[in-house]
Amino acid sequence: MRLLLASIAFVGALAVVPCAVEARKPAPEKGAPPESNQVYVKIIMPADPAARDKDRPVVESWIAGQIGKRGQSKFTAATAWVPLVYKRDESTPVWDGKLDGKQCACSVDGDIPERADGRVKVLLQGWGPGGAKVTVSLMDEPGSRKIVAVEEAETERGLPYVAVLIGPPPENPAPTDRKK
Repeated sequence: MRLLLASIAFVGALAVVPCAVEARKPAPEKGAPPESNQVYVKIIMPADPAARDKDRPVVESWIAGQIGKRGQSKFTAATAWVPLVYKRDESTPVWDGKLDGKQCACSVDGDIPERADGRVKVLLQGWGPGGAKVTVSLMDEPGSRKIVAVEEAETERGLPYVAVLIGPPPENPAPTDRKK
């Protein structure tokens, strides 16, 4: 009888122990990718593509198609895809304002001022002494893309455009401390 009571007491104690353990989130795996998707921007300038430098980045067909539908037939990529850094109060240099070694505009910087509720807002400013700027808002999911005209920076050749593309989170994010 004692053995039976001792066994019941032991089993009862085991049943109580798991209730006292707190549930914790599992530790993130080492090298796990960050949660934020990567935001890329590309600057498209009004220029004759035939006169372009052979090493200049290409204009993807989806960008060319959308700009063509807006009535602009001569344009060229001023930059390749530039990843924006997502840090509070910090912008990313996107373009130095040069095409084929010639200064044709002021430099352009990009920033992500807001990221919430499944959307991302991208701000690019520069192009001229007055600081033309454009804001692009789109879904914060890989594959989202949008093209916006920079109307404040229009020239006799046409409008510059900004293409924004959302990619998956980077596997190896850049270090957060620039001093290291």
